[in-house]
Amino acid sequence: MDKYTELYAWIWKVFGKESFSMDKFRATFPVSQGPKIAHDLIAKGYLKKAGHGIYAVTEPAQWIENALGKEYDLGILNEPGKEYALSENTAVAVWTDGYYWTGFTPGFRPVNIIINRKDSSFWACFLGKKGINYVFEGESKTLYGQVFVLHPQEKVYYQEKEGLKVIPLDEVLDFCLRHELAYQPALEYLRAKYGQGRRREHENA
Repeated sequence: MDKYTELYAWIWKVFGKESFSMDKFRATFPVSQGPKIAHDLIAKGYLKKAGHGIYAVTEPAQWIENALGKEYDLGILNEPGKEYALSENTAVAVWTDGYYWTGFTPGFRPVNIIINRKDSSFWACFLGKKGINYVFEGESKTLYGQVFVLHPQEKVYYQEKEGLKVIPLDEVLDFCLRHELAYQPALEYLRAKYGQGRRREHENA
């Protein structure tokens, strides 16, 4: 545990929901640079300003919620103008109009994306600059929260749906059939709305 997190725990233990002044903070925790420490704690989300020279502790539940970070809209993938195709469970969610979501846990929400192999470095740089967690297929990492899972391939096949590029419907149906036990509700939805499949509309080198 780093020093700021440990100090935050002590501040919450001492003050709880009670606001406090810098003088009270210094009287409780003998520090030489009280304002700087308070500034750093605010920057890290541990404290918040409650008035001029008055501070309050961020409640643990709220701090955890803030620390989880935001989930990115998938439309961000359109920004670079590169080819991609949402795939696997992500494609199922798109083709079922958000009706069927699965393939995630309470702590891990993968966004599966097929990319051109030649664009692998580009996507790593783009997502890194955006602060988006990403991993390449097969890469060993501790995964949590929303993670863009990149699947490099020699070619990308896609159809456009709702402003997103996603693998064609026939591939989504094939995926659901291969995992029929988990995706039976999705299969029923897709068959009712689209029939048995569609031809690929785009092929990109």
